[in-house]
Amino acid sequence: MFLFSIKGIATTASFRVPETHTFHQTLPLPPKTTIIGMMGAALGFNLEIAHKYVEQNKILVGIYGKHKGMMKDLWNYRKLTGKEKKYTNEDIKNRRQYSILIREYLCYNDFFIYFASEKLEPLEELRKAILSPVYAITAGNSDDLLKICNISEILTVNAEKLNKFEYTIIPGDVSKSYKADIDFNTIPITTTIYTPQVFLLPTRFEFKGEERRVIERRSFTFVSTPVIIENPIECYVIDDKKVVLQ
Repeated sequence: MFLFSIKGIATTASFRVPETHTFHQTLPLPPKTTIIGMMGAALGFNLEIAHKYVEQNKILVGIYGKHKGMMKDLWNYRKLTGKEKKYTNEDIKNRRQYSILIREYLCYNDFFIYFASEKLEPLEELRKAILSPVYAITAGNSDDLLKICNISEILTVNAEKLNKFEYTIIPGDVSKSYKADIDFNTIPITTTIYTPQVFLLPTRFEFKGEERRVIERRSFTFVSTPVIIENPIECYVIDDKKVVLQ
């Protein structure tokens, strides 16, 4: 398996849980669909072509990341409908064309993103694109710029089965088959402990013009605080970081 990684930092990042509206909860780490969007930005592809590129070249991705805190931001936005020209003076005065939502953000993020494939050529093309991206690479929202600090060379790596993980995403639901791998008596009192979180996320889409429909969903476990799972799973160890490719 060929693999290369990038290290990126972002002051703020938000990866909206799908199908949330007035409260935009963020996922703890960027899911695969978000990373495909990053690849598309680097290569200059729209989302449909980016997904096809990943499928055709059988590109796998992995993520390892940390943040230093979270916040909620109140957004006041204007709804665009076909009725703009029919708003009365009273409508405008009472701001009836506006709505409010709350968006959750991760603050001061460090992300290590891994790209792998059995084919060398697409990884070389992707790495070159990330070195000089067509469009800006962001951490979720268009105003959350991701600064690329380092891009590794392409390596040859081998998988191994392990059961200790932290700050990564594990395919499937392991929320009922793990135990914490930390000593609560020694960690600082100000340290926030996060239990594994499971989300059912879209993994494949059907595209019809600008319309996009979900055709496949899978469960993923987001692990922050170190855990030990019952059944070892196949993963890769790069610079002492364990990641599962998906």
